[in-house]
Amino acid sequence: MTVTSDTGAATAPYPAAPPEPQAVASPLTGAAIFLVAVADPGDRALEQVRGLCADLAGLVRSVGFRAADSDFLTCVTGLGDQLWQRLAGGSARPAGLHPFTELEAGERHAVATAGDLLFHIRAARTDLCFELASLIAGRLSGAAAIVDEVHGFRYFDNRDLLGFVDGTENPQGPAADRATLIGAEDPRFAGGSYVIVQKYLHDLDAWNALPVEQQELVIGRRKLSDVELADDVKPSSAHNALTSINDAEGEEIQILRDNMPFGTVGSAEFGTYFIGYARSPEPIEQMLRNMFLGDPPGNYDRILDFSRAVTGGLFFVPPADMLEDLGDGPLDLAEPEQDQSTPADQDAPGAAAATPDQSDAGLSGSLQIGSMRGASPDE
Repeated sequence: MTVTSDTGAATAPYPAAPPEPQAVASPLTGAAIFLVAVADPGDRALEQVRGLCADLAGLVRSVGFRAADSDFLTCVTGLGDQLWQRLAGGSARPAGLHPFTELEAGERHAVATAGDLLFHIRAARTDLCFELASLIAGRLSGAAAIVDEVHGFRYFDNRDLLGFVDGTENPQGPAADRATLIGAEDPRFAGGSYVIVQKYLHDLDAWNALPVEQQELVIGRRKLSDVELADDVKPSSAHNALTSINDAEGEEIQILRDNMPFGTVGSAEFGTYFIGYARSPEPIEQMLRNMFLGDPPGNYDRILDFSRAVTGGLFFVPPADMLEDLGDGPLDLAEPEQDQSTPADQDAPGAAAATPDQSDAGLSGSLQIGSMRGASPDE
């Protein structure tokens, strides 16, 4: 859009407002509920799901308005590959959206499980999460089945149930936006994100029987201080070694994790809900290949001797306005025109500086391991 002055002279183009992301990069909270749902077949069910997409922001406001600002209620909604095709019609598909890739090697199995919708609900208080989850479930009644529900909680100083600090190296501020938000590499979906989730169950009896020094070699960090082990001490099979990913230029690729412990003492079911956001799913998928298959093959993540994945899903997180627009019907996603005032390699919306290429091409050929910290599912 070109703006003219009072004299009729053309001034610099006025850029369109960037797409507003969902609350992907929200701060860590004390409580969370994760809901995964599968939509029923048929047009009636699809229209009901559309209505929820259009109204989700209003539901969050309705619940959040009754709480203090510091309680910070958010909900991120992700759409699976099959549901995206149903909702978007013949519109373009996000470049990285596909079904979760199942991995298996020996007794290690990264399972792929059903999921059309992911709701990641976060707040400082469990009651807010529960209230919003109840409203969402009510709106889905008769149109979708909730196939997985996990209530997460903060455990002391952000530790997992294995006793190690989780999320130490998460990117913050503009760095989090650069790590998680799609930019000019897929301009139709700029401001969107991808999220991969897995529910891990831990054998805590076996883990706690392991001496702390051996636990630290499995994780790659000191248990009490959270300090990373030196390279000459840390084995190549350490969790944070196998989940450290560089691009072809040797630059670290960051993701944003919001993992949460969960558990029920009566059934002795304890675990970590891994949830990782990124502007491309490829870095997380490479981490999982390293963990389950090994790098080199067979040099797998020893944490999997004590933890097993029982769910697995990949979802596209549309920008907030796109999610709402899905309520009106299939999307019209024409290729956006390049603003002449904006460089073609524009970064993610809201980002302050360029980020390394995180496309598949950027990870192929010369993938290097070992320099990235804090990009791991359970670290």
